[in-house]
Amino acid sequence: MKIEEHEKAYKEHLANIKKAIEEGIEENQRNIGYNISQGSVELLAIYLHKLRLLQGSGDQIDHRIFKSDNLIKKRIPFDFPSKQGILLLMKSIELERTALCYENRKPKNRINKSIRNFNELRKIINDNLGGLKNGKNIENK
Repeated sequence: MKIEEHEKAYKEHLANIKKAIEEGIEENQRNIGYNISQGSVELLAIYLHKLRLLQGSGDQIDHRIFKSDNLIKKRIPFDFPSKQGILLLMKSIELERTALCYENRKPKNRINKSIRNFNELRKIINDNLGGLKNGKNIENK
């Protein structure tokens, strides 16, 4: 997928997350879990495109790889700024996706933890992009 498509999808996930939070996180845990997971994947794809580590439309990142350290190493073998922290957050977000989307209702603090992890991921990536030559913060496009 081209970077423009990732950006469009990312904005859609952000809007869905905001709406779900406004309507109540406990009632919308599945929407939150799904949109945080997919939004994180889109955000990572944008970041890797901007670092020129993903090229063109053939490179896709499947959210399920973040459940497995072996798959992460296989699919994302290259280095990039804040890689370890980003991948730890991606793994946490993906594991929570399963719990939030497919299991029984979770306590509010657990849903909030996913939201905090997503916001931390956004901060790390945007801080790193701000340090790039001609880098633009993804949130302020």
